[in-house]
Amino acid sequence: MPEIRWDIITEERVIIATERSRRPHDFKKTETPAEPKPEFAPNCPFCVGNEAMTPPEVDAFREAGTPPNTPGWRVRVVPNKFPALAPEGNLQPRTQGIYTLSDGVGVHEVIIETPRHNESPVTMPLAQWTDALRMYQRRLQVLSGDARLKTILIFRNEGKAAGASLEHPHAQLVGLTFVPPVLQRHIEGVQRYRSRYGRHPFEAIVGQELREGVRVVRQTERFLLYTPFAARAPFELAILPLEPVARFEQLPDETLEEFAALLQDALRRLHTALNDPPYNYMLFTAPNGYDGEFWLHLRIAPRLSIDAGFELGSGVGINITAPEDAARYLREV
Repeated sequence: MPEIRWDIITEERVIIATERSRRPHDFKKTETPAEPKPEFAPNCPFCVGNEAMTPPEVDAFREAGTPPNTPGWRVRVVPNKFPALAPEGNLQPRTQGIYTLSDGVGVHEVIIETPRHNESPVTMPLAQWTDALRMYQRRLQVLSGDARLKTILIFRNEGKAAGASLEHPHAQLVGLTFVPPVLQRHIEGVQRYRSRYGRHPFEAIVGQELREGVRVVRQTERFLLYTPFAARAPFELAILPLEPVARFEQLPDETLEEFAALLQDALRRLHTALNDPPYNYMLFTAPNGYDGEFWLHLRIAPRLSIDAGFELGSGVGINITAPEDAARYLREV
């Protein structure tokens, strides 16, 4: 029997179409395997040695003594060559008849996670991957000092179906001058749950997931990897600290290393179970200047299905793999 499940925080609904449930092999790609990637691609702007092909770097982890925009870097940050937002402009809203607009002010950066073209979060050494996430922290720390920015979203698009235009391993950072709807609904949902039940919804989620165990993929000392009860997409995963932490940049080194290892483990499980699927992940950390209750989290959304007329017209997702089944498959990987 299909189920309609409510998201505990946003109260959005999703249909779990259990009668159409699909297993990992049903999602695996059937096309001919691609040729192995080279360590260096001459036309890739993110490869070491091609630094002149990008805008000037704004940050990097480098070998001592190597100047900016030259080889010798481990992780490099550059402005997006085709930014969605511009760093300068007028924030004041203005009207155009019945409509309102303002200049598209914000920050759009690319975090190049490794000098090697043929690496990925699944294959790169843990130390390199941890360095990439350490750069996430550093950019959050730097940009939180910009009073214009209310929200800083770090995300990763892996594969063409997930919106990646370049193969070289990279994440993106967008700094917004407002709190976007997804984050606003989350904040309002947390406040609503707290007022009704006297505790944070993530506290309740951690308690129930650990008691039941059916959606838990892995638990570490400080984090939980699980499939959300009302997952919108097949094999959707979330990483949640077991104790509240508002900001990703506040994680100490030891905790960051544990988070990096768990995120790599999650991506490896998806890679093995689903034969390297396209995916997006999004890191949600507290808005700048927000002093309310916030609990950082990361969501991984494999791109295994396409929203069609029903999903677009209703805003209700249809998930054809029950989260409990997805968790069991991923635990066994």
